[in-house]
Amino acid sequence: MRTNVQRDAYYRLAKEQGYRARSAFKLLQLDEELNLFKGTILAKNAEANEDVTRVIDLCAAPGSWSQVLSQKIPYYTYLVCF
Repeated sequence: MRTNVQRDAYYRLAKEQGYRARSAFKLLQLDEELNLFKGTILAKNAEANEDVTRVIDLCAAPGSWSQVLSQKIPYYTYLVCF
């Protein structure tokens, strides 16, 4: 088993910031690049500034994406995690 010293920087950063896994940073990066939660890559008939109102996180283990989603999406958004 690897020790924390042997783990990469994102693993350590995730633990420091309270995320369950380093994959949280991948979702943050995707949101920064694609503006996922503002509706810009949604269906063609969606408004460009329309907020996302529903999110389903399938296979939500270990839960780091769910953590990010709960911080990034508006309070009135439905967030369902399985």
